[in-house]
Amino acid sequence: MRAFALGLVLLVCACARASSEQQNNIEEQWRAIEVTATPLDLGAERVGRLVFRGGLVLTAETGWFGGFSGIEVLDGDRFLMISDRADWFEGRLLLDETGALVGVDDVRMAGIRDESGEPYDERNESDSEALTQLPDGRFAVSFEQRPRIMIYDVNRDGPFGAATAGPQLAGVAALPPNASLEALAADAAGNLVVGAEGGGGATPIWVAPLDAAAPVESRFAYRPELGFSLTAMDHGPDGGFYLVERFYAPVIGARARIMFIPQDAFGAEGDVIEGEQLALLAAPLPVDNFEGIAAVRRPDGGTRLYVISDDNFSPRQRTILYAFDVESTPR
Repeated sequence: MRAFALGLVLLVCACARASSEQQNNIEEQWRAIEVTATPLDLGAERVGRLVFRGGLVLTAETGWFGGFSGIEVLDGDRFLMISDRADWFEGRLLLDETGALVGVDDVRMAGIRDESGEPYDERNESDSEALTQLPDGRFAVSFEQRPRIMIYDVNRDGPFGAATAGPQLAGVAALPPNASLEALAADAAGNLVVGAEGGGGATPIWVAPLDAAAPVESRFAYRPELGFSLTAMDHGPDGGFYLVERFYAPVIGARARIMFIPQDAFGAEGDVIEGEQLALLAAPLPVDNFEGIAAVRRPDGGTRLYVISDDNFSPRQRTILYAFDVESTPR
């Protein structure tokens, strides 16, 4: 019995040591970066049905910082973002005593890997555009130039974990190469809700089970406002979906609409869905190329939205992170 007990202790110690070594290996996969968060005032206490709760312009010395097209906000105010050059960015949001966004901290980055565990090195392979967390804790990422969905277990494998293929979507080959899979969320049942950016008129929406054995047909369509395109989506704690529509014209400049659609909007096959506008972000408000949205539950039970802009790695654009509280749950 003593020998068995000693063996059990050694086994537990060995497992603990292996677990510690695995965690150390995961930590080494990340590279810390210094990010400057400059406060940005919206110039209004509220816009539409959204209450302004802080704004930041994010900058860093590394040329890899920027191009953010997807964001998820996790427990403990941690965030995970992706750039459209296939990089992960992870860090912590800093909130003041009132819950307003005032900064970011502990930011680090790592390259997203392919199914072989190798970094993406070609533009048409690495254009990661949307991010969502699945109910089991894994993350789904959609790609644009070669439209597809990949699944990552970042919590288990770290940022260098190999991808596994997500459900295939029928008809994606016909999408414009730069107006493809831009919006991605997981519904309450764990299905992936995927939206194409589109370029005018209604754009396809897929509701895809993770275990789909055959390519999933698009069953619905979403109709943005004329001149706008769908760039982001997240499943909110109130059960509905929050979306971003983007507009840009050289003379008019950038605009964005923050939209809401209820869970039951996905009704009969073939339905064309139109969202409810919560807010229009347009000049003279500071606006950029918003491509990511995260919806989380506030401590008081309400919904907080974070929206992030893609600066296209251009000195003429900015990485803006805004926080908004939804005034009341949309119907």
